[in-house]
Amino acid sequence: MAARKKATRKARDPHPEEELASLESAFVGADHPPAVVLRGEERYFRDTGVRSVVAAAARAGHELCRHDANDPEFDLPRLLDDLTGGALFATSRCIVVAGADLLLKKAGRRYSAGLQAALLARLAEPDDGVLVLTADNLRADSVVVKAVKKAGGLVLGCRKLWDTPPPWDPDPRRAELVQWLLGKARTRRVQLAPDEAAYVVAATGNDLYALEAQLTRIAERGPSGLRELVGWDGGGSPWVVAEHIVTVDAPRALAGIESLFAGGFQGKDGTRTLDAGGLTAMLARAVVGKLRETARGAAVLAAGGSSAAAAAAAGVKGPMAQRSFEARVALREARAWQTMLDDACTLERRSRTWGTVDASDFFAMTMHWAIRHPASRGRQR
Repeated sequence: MAARKKATRKARDPHPEEELASLESAFVGADHPPAVVLRGEERYFRDTGVRSVVAAAARAGHELCRHDANDPEFDLPRLLDDLTGGALFATSRCIVVAGADLLLKKAGRRYSAGLQAALLARLAEPDDGVLVLTADNLRADSVVVKAVKKAGGLVLGCRKLWDTPPPWDPDPRRAELVQWLLGKARTRRVQLAPDEAAYVVAATGNDLYALEAQLTRIAERGPSGLRELVGWDGGGSPWVVAEHIVTVDAPRALAGIESLFAGGFQGKDGTRTLDAGGLTAMLARAVVGKLRETARGAAVLAAGGSSAAAAAAAGVKGPMAQRSFEARVALREARAWQTMLDDACTLERRSRTWGTVDASDFFAMTMHWAIRHPASRGRQR
């Protein structure tokens, strides 16, 4: 068991703040890497990395050129001009390309072979400037990423922090997200106890910008009355609530269901959905979807298959999703997952046919599973 835990620790991705520390060190002297790739799901760390490089470029006197593929006014010809031309007002340029994966993935609608060629040409003969690419999802074996490494550039991971503690130390206060918040509090000299930090994380969710804002509010008003100051928004997404329901994390699931149906949830476009029928449909679909992939993976494991084969059968893609899947599927045996899926499908069909499903039904289903299908300590075949 000890060896298994040790292997799990070793396989864990580097902490993004360790990656960012190495980035700052690389730009301390006059020499610096010709290019930096910041890849991963956590925008907070990508933005932090960009700010660090831009500050170093300003100290070095580089001309700054910014481009964002997500911007409606993004101009590809102007980006190509910046990559292939010389600086106008300085000896070299710092060129920042945000959302580079949208432009470099061949399956994407905005893929540009010309941009890839321009990037490769620049990396083949780098000048004194620096090229910064940020991407939510850019493969490590991308030709551009390989060219950055070959040119002596940095490729840094900006993954999301884990909001659950490691299996070898199940104390909620040991979760990466809680530890990150405590570190931020110490840096800003804000008094925040580990128990309080765990509550703030559970209430706010895995959004580093939102957690930083909560810390600012606590600094302004102090830790007294923390629960009144920090409202419960952690259950603001049907997909987050569905994960708590499926893993039968009853306290979070019940709080999330209540929060979702009482206050709705805010989508990526900034609009808030309050319609109870719409919320019921989204939550039911999310629960069924997670259970369906888990039941498929559990069946593969029960038949003697590997974790990789189980993830493939479930259709799980990406390191973050795969880790969540592996942790979830290990909670109970395959028969239990299939029974839970049958229950959820019945509820989902009833919501579409009769239209009488509400928050109380999700409450009841969660508590029924907590009693009938408690999590086992190890995977059962």
